[in-house]
Amino acid sequence: MMRDSRFSDYFKTCDAKKLRDIETRVEQLISDEREFCVAISRPHLCNLFSALALYRSDLAEGIDAERSQQKIVSIMETYLIPRKRMFQRMAKLPGMFALLRKLIPKMMMKGNGYGWDSVELNLGKNVCAFDTRQCIFATIFKRQGVTELGPCFCRIDDYLYSELPGIEFRRTGTCCRGDACCDFRFVKI
Repeated sequence: MMRDSRFSDYFKTCDAKKLRDIETRVEQLISDEREFCVAISRPHLCNLFSALALYRSDLAEGIDAERSQQKIVSIMETYLIPRKRMFQRMAKLPGMFALLRKLIPKMMMKGNGYGWDSVELNLGKNVCAFDTRQCIFATIFKRQGVTELGPCFCRIDDYLYSELPGIEFRRTGTCCRGDACCDFRFVKI
């Protein structure tokens, strides 16, 4: 799971002791959260378990929680730079918003798998909208007693979608931040 996560490059820089600690923690998370470990959820779990294991390893070493969270966000943002640039290029293509309106909700409603509950909303032809009422990140972080880590993942959505040409990403709440749902709105401008 660690090799397939956004943290794979960072893990290559860790010393053997740190890496073993993180691997042990990931294995424990897989055991603890077995009900979520289904194939369709694997991409999310690779990132979630890797981040949580790294966070706990950092805390065990005496690293401040806020500093570890900042490191986790920085690692993910660095890893996602190429994806963010790709989304920005794609947003410039003619007809991309119409395609976005068709693809994103389908991906969210059918592609996230166990631990998710999302519903598509019809807010007009210039808005792609859905609400996620159950988020695997919020659920597992709560079960693991580290709800403070959830907003790090919410920030990644903000990072990826905040600078799309001709499309404004709006969100007023997330499950990880304690709100009733994650409200995703992509608005054509």
